[in-house]
Amino acid sequence: ITSISMLPRAYAQNVKTIADYKYRIEHDMPVVFRGYRLSDDDLLRRHVIMRLMCDLELNKRDVEARFGIHFDEYFSNAVEQLSSFQEDGLLQHSDDSITIRPMGRLVIRNIAMCFDAYLPAETGNKPIYSRTI
Repeated sequence: ITSISMLPRAYAQNVKTIADYKYRIEHDMPVVFRGYRLSDDDLLRRHVIMRLMCDLELNKRDVEARFGIHFDEYFSNAVEQLSSFQEDGLLQHSDDSITIRPMGRLVIRNIAMCFDAYLPAETGNKPIYSRTI
């Protein structure tokens, strides 16, 4: 019942308890209890993260054309963070693309986290690897 829906420019989450869900249904009320409207930056980052996690590769030139950015400038912090993954042989990063190598699949969430603008604020820049492994 606590599903999270992904919409073109938003996320929405249903109520968390069966009693609340049932009550809302019986009283013809929406079961969504919170939502988040996505900014242009959120849409861009969602696209990058989804392509990496789903396709295991990302064409940076396609992202630039689609969102009107210069990838390496826009994501300068993320690009810097990717270098350690590349040094470890977990991904290949070139001028045009990022490709996850077979061993990189094991830590794909950590790689994708490089592009999540909300994580540094939430974690205070502390390592959060234990959450992903």
